[in-house]
Amino acid sequence: MNRLYPLMHLADSALPAGGYAFSNGLEGAYQLGLLDAPGALEEFVHSALMAAAYGEIPFIHSCYVESDEGAVAEMLHFYDAMIAAPAMRRASLILGKNWLRLMAGLYPEVKFANLRRAHAHYTVIFGLALKAAGFAQVDAQQLYMFQVLRDQMSAAVRLGIVGPMEATRRQLGLYVHCEELLAEVAGRPYAQATRCAPQLDIVQSVHDDLYSRLFQS
Repeated sequence: MNRLYPLMHLADSALPAGGYAFSNGLEGAYQLGLLDAPGALEEFVHSALMAAAYGEIPFIHSCYVESDEGAVAEMLHFYDAMIAAPAMRRASLILGKNWLRLMAGLYPEVKFANLRRAHAHYTVIFGLALKAAGFAQVDAQQLYMFQVLRDQMSAAVRLGIVGPMEATRRQLGLYVHCEELLAEVAGRPYAQATRCAPQLDIVQSVHDDLYSRLFQS
């Protein structure tokens, strides 16, 4: 079977992966008034995509390179140490468990039991599970960037920052940028991952102190 169909299935917004419960700091930025200026939403989403490319994609690349259990455990600890905001750490662990359970349900013939770990962070589990299910690395990386972009625009719609049609139009226009970012970090191992958007860490860190919250992060 053409692998495009299963990949599109995993990209479907109806997939119960739990990503829509998290805004990746967008709600905090909105409540702090950081998205009021013209073009502020675009700048925030650009920062989120850059953060994903430089801080997350190297881990997915390493998931396809590393096979040793000790190396994978070390990678998970490295990822855990890179997370600055408690809300984002909780979100990563929740999404990691959700993704593993989802993949195990969709692909019962694949042995995912060895992926159940104490620090089951989403990005690493995402890469390891897709590798185990037979997806190519390039497909996993594109799917990850798509999910980041889709979830950011969905959160913007739910917060009333932008309308559904406008969000869809903007999302379509950013796919080229996603490909450019992936080209920039191609082949980069997780030890070279960087946190290049400190403003995201700041708005993510205030999420627990917001008076009212629609999202968990």
